[in-house]
Amino acid sequence: MIKKIILISTLTSTLLVAETMKEKGFFIGLDASTSSVNIAYEKSGSGITTSDYESDDRVTPVALKFGYQYYFTRVYARINSSKTYSDQSLSRFEIKNQVIEMNIDFIPILYIHEDQKFNVRGVFGLGIGANKSSLVSYDARLDAIGTNLDPILNKETQYNMEYGYNIGLMSELDFGLSGEIGYRFRYGLTNEFSDKEGSNEATFTLSTGEFYLGLNYLF
Repeated sequence: MIKKIILISTLTSTLLVAETMKEKGFFIGLDASTSSVNIAYEKSGSGITTSDYESDDRVTPVALKFGYQYYFTRVYARINSSKTYSDQSLSRFEIKNQVIEMNIDFIPILYIHEDQKFNVRGVFGLGIGANKSSLVSYDARLDAIGTNLDPILNKETQYNMEYGYNIGLMSELDFGLSGEIGYRFRYGLTNEFSDKEGSNEATFTLSTGEFYLGLNYLF
């Protein structure tokens, strides 16, 4: 009997929350971020004169996201605004980059206000997608000796994989509007190029740690 009473009480409270709070449906949102960026240049082969090195930069991208929320999970696409990373160490390159990715978040409820007007959720997510990037400008010292590396090929737009995680907090109002704060980490390849024989290669990899503020609306 006691077990039945507990079960009925749990189901009743769940239904009450579902009736007063939006918990499933399509949503759209915007994130504003401040990002600390580390770009690593690595080469292989004797034909490239520049040694491996790293450079740090800071950018403030804005991201559009849209997807579907179902109670304690949400799946969505996220598209960053294009941004340009500059070589702050040796002034040898500028890379234009844009992130296009898919995300899945686990969003458990941590707190529900007694009048069911708002709640607080944790946000624990994973993302995977593509870095759309190109070398806007670069120093000749990044190139191979002679003409082994074609500068035209170096500047072409490339799509390379990036992935990472995010963690944060989200507060939802009963009519579907929510605010979000968190930290997002991403790692991936941005550009790679080689000579025609493939004996000399160079790559740029990108590590990004960003603090973000988000505003979402659940329809």
